[in-house]
Amino acid sequence: MVYVWRFIRFPEKTTRPEYMRILLYLKNNGPMTSRELAKTFLTKPNTIRKMLQHLRRLGLVEAVWIPSKTLEDYAEDNSTESI
Repeated sequence: MVYVWRFIRFPEKTTRPEYMRILLYLKNNGPMTSRELAKTFLTKPNTIRKMLQHLRRLGLVEAVWIPSKTLEDYAEDNSTESI
């Protein structure tokens, strides 16, 4: 189970430059995990998570759950078995 963060919109009022960097990066590069963002911005994952939670409360980003195995993965497993 993996959570990725997805851009929703930019804020109506000005916000801190660190938050704007995250928003711009998500908008330009698509959904990412907090760990990937931490590596990109050379920060600790907990720092990025706190910033993302703040942005989520403002309605600027959302966390989306992506299962590690999808239905297609299970279908591929069953198709390889002989009946």
